Amino acid sequence: MPSQIPQLDSVQHGAFLAEIHSSQNLLGYGSKVLREARFIETTLDPIMTMLSIGVEKLLKLNMGVARVARGEQWPTKAEMREHGHGILRLYETVLAEATPGVRASTPYVQGLFVALANDPVLPPLLSVLDRYGSYGRFYNLDRLGDSPQPGESPAQMWDAAENATLASPHVAALQQASQDDIMSNDAADAFYAAVQAQVADSLRRLWFTLHRAGMNGVFGSPGRLFGSLIDPDSVGRQ
Repeated sequence: MPSQIPQLDSVQHGAFLAEIHSSQNLLGYGSKVLREARFIETTLDPIMTMLSIGVEKLLKLNMGVARVARGEQWPTKAEMREHGHGILRLYETVLAEATPGVRASTPYVQGLFVALANDPVLPPLLSVLDRYGSYGRFYNLDRLGDSPQPGESPAQMWDAAENATLASPHVAALQQASQDDIMSNDAADAFYAAVQAQVADSLRRLWFTLHRAGMNGVFGSPGRLFGSLIDPDSVGRQ
């Protein structure tokens, strides 16, 4: 496994490592807060802030690594800015970059991408993070300024991601139990904790899939270094 990407000089390599750690810390801590939040209403903005930036960094790093794996230079700032904060567009770009390598890879890697494609929570989750990171974080400020944004608020879009977790029989059963005993705080807490864990699991699925894809050569030799460094299990103490 290479210790450095040849197309990057020492300064760029240091920046690459710093961005890897930044993405890991944002995703790791955002996921931790999401899983442990007692009241999502008081933690939703911090969660969306950390996750939207963390996912954007993850995807832009992966896009750069894929470009370098083709023998090209790392994307310029102007090229990266063309994507803006558009997480959905970045995700589609990374998937397109991964397709040839996934087809030539092992059944294990192919299975990871099939699971990613079949995850019902991931599309609405990426949609809300895309919206929040691009401009949705100013939804209420824009409304106050007499320039309301079209469409639902990020909070409403987050509800769509949570509702998608009901595709899980486990989550659906906990919802039914909480409805059957509406006076039980424990039943309600168990349901909401499962919802939040399911959303966090979908985020981890994306993160883990890109990590393992890199490690298994989907993005060439530079991807192996990227994959080894972006491991979701190597986040430091928080």
